Amino acid sequence: MKLIKQTSLAFRVGTSDKVYEVDLCEVGTDQYVVNFRYGRRGAALRDGSKTVMPVSRAEADKIFDKLVSSKVSKGYQDAASLGAAPAAAAPTPSAPTPSGGRAGGPYRSAPSTTRGNASDR
Repeated sequence: MKLIKQTSLAFRVGTSDKVYEVDLCEVGTDQYVVNFRYGRRGAALRDGSKTVMPVSRAEADKIFDKLVSSKVSKGYQDAASLGAAPAAAAPTPSAPTPSGGRAGGPYRSAPSTTRGNASDR
């Protein structure tokens, strides 16, 4: 697989510090895929692909540009312009979560509604 182009984006607002990386890779003659990685900076990144099967270069460029534009419209910026260090070079797999990796899955704990004893205040 040959890396054709890559974009690293970052989102930093308040305590949120996230990264999103997009790759366009050649996997064969006129066969390209668009892959992505995302997560909190310094943590193992989750990965995925926007192409189930390889597509033409023109189609891959459209998919790549649309994905990057989507993230920029949500507040992500070019990581280099933020002075951000790149995310982990080789993400390590993390332990699966009980919710199957989905935020807010069925095992998410509910916020605490207890206030403690009056003597604790």
